[in-house]
Amino acid sequence: MPNYVFSLAHFCEIHGPSIVICTQKSSTGTKNKASSKLQSCASCELVLPNDAVNIVSTVDEKEKYISTRYPSSQNLYTAYVKLVMKSLSVETSADSSKPVFFGDVVSGFCMSRVFKIQDVNSRGGERKYALIMGCDEEVHLLRNWDVVTTYMGEIISLIQRQVERNLAQEAEQSNVMDNERYLRRSKIRPKSLVELTNDTQIFVKIHLWAIDFLRDVLD
Repeated sequence: MPNYVFSLAHFCEIHGPSIVICTQKSSTGTKNKASSKLQSCASCELVLPNDAVNIVSTVDEKEKYISTRYPSSQNLYTAYVKLVMKSLSVETSADSSKPVFFGDVVSGFCMSRVFKIQDVNSRGGERKYALIMGCDEEVHLLRNWDVVTTYMGEIISLIQRQVERNLAQEAEQSNVMDNERYLRRSKIRPKSLVELTNDTQIFVKIHLWAIDFLRDVLD
């Protein structure tokens, strides 16, 4: 059985390429040993309702899925960090609507798709994210190319639409844009995806989307 990990990563202006949330099929007793290794800010931290540190869901009373900040094992964490760094700072695609495939037998293989969302409080007025599906079996991942491509496109569209909707609502509420307000809004500062989408449940939604995603590729 291939080992899949699906994640959302972000190119943080303070901490560089950072994992924000990882979802994987879990076995009993799985523990995250890498969760305190890296510093984080509002832009790259995982913000869950009620200050939870993870989300666990059981499907059909037998399949358990867990979403955490980092992958569950030290070896997987080390390998996955390399994939994230390459996704957000090295690997590129001529067609941004399609994922990029890369990897090796040591760090594993992945399909990654980078996308951007608008934010006046970020350099250049936008923030850079990536959806990454990592797998330890190259052939199995490539066989699911169409499934991964479809899911990534749908998830990115859902996130971008929520951000655009929030920006439109903010614009409607701001009838007067004086210089002081403009400078205050334009000041560069870390900002969570929760704030960008104005949705406290956004990471819960990503967790649920990821479960559907993983169940399809593992089917």
